[in-house]
Amino acid sequence: MSAPPKISVLMTVYNAGRFLEPAIESIVRQSFRDWEFLIVDDASSDGSPDVAESWAARDHRIRVIRNSTNKGQTPCLNQGLWECRGEWVARQDADDLSSPDRLAEQMEYLRQNPEIILLGTQGFLIDADNRKIGLLDAPCGEAEIGWCAPFLNPFLHTSVMFRRAVAEELGGYDEAFRIAQDYDLWARMMSVGPAENLSNRLVSYRHAETSLSKSGRDVAFAEADRVSACEVGRRFGREWRENEAAMSGKFRRGLSHADRKSFWKVIEDLECERQSKLPVRLRAMWHLRMAGSDRRGALPEMTAAFCADPVFVWRWIYERWFSP
Repeated sequence: MSAPPKISVLMTVYNAGRFLEPAIESIVRQSFRDWEFLIVDDASSDGSPDVAESWAARDHRIRVIRNSTNKGQTPCLNQGLWECRGEWVARQDADDLSSPDRLAEQMEYLRQNPEIILLGTQGFLIDADNRKIGLLDAPCGEAEIGWCAPFLNPFLHTSVMFRRAVAEELGGYDEAFRIAQDYDLWARMMSVGPAENLSNRLVSYRHAETSLSKSGRDVAFAEADRVSACEVGRRFGREWRENEAAMSGKFRRGLSHADRKSFWKVIEDLECERQSKLPVRLRAMWHLRMAGSDRRGALPEMTAAFCADPVFVWRWIYERWFSP
């Protein structure tokens, strides 16, 4: 058998349609070349397996696993994970895109920071026609990630690269989770080693009504609530109080204008208790998140974001509205 590759790219597919070809191509065209690509097709009925097989016929580094019956994404992720041979596993969803230097930039960072076991990136939000419709921001640095993890998943699943041996030692993805399996795995991985996000936007996440995160919205939030409850214990050393649990859940789902004052009061109380401030970039990110969910309150939230971290917000405005 040939020497194992440095990276195993893992993709699960179920009826990805016209988005699968460009998603695969975005991996094949990576500037970093030492990879294998495992594509697990979960009994698609739309021709997706044929698209994947056609790429495998052209590139020996691509392997396709075809399921005869539909298992669901989490079992498919584990099915692929156990087949991976690389030191690192890079995730990408079947309708998303990776920039040409994504793997190279992540590997260079990991070379310089060998203690890291989990590494994500920032992202763009795109529509069905590849038009940029938003930005996806992830926390950077230990302080931001530590504050974020009890409230929100700190990583974009489609951007993540993780050390395979660590994930395997932890039992892989927990199949009790149908949608928030990534949030759960990252929480468990962060309990044994450091994690980080790059500041560059190296993936494009496709926002579509048929995506898994939309179709299972209620399940996703319920599962995220479970992970959040575990993370607050690890990060803050106690359980959520009733009002905190309510506000964190509402924050994940999209805070109403009326709830925002109560949410920020929870943050203020936690700052006093922990004797540490919410990092200014993360505060700005959360204000921008609120601005995007409520047009009526967008201007006050944008203003609050700018007051928290003007450098970050100016860059955010440029990337959202003026960059190519």
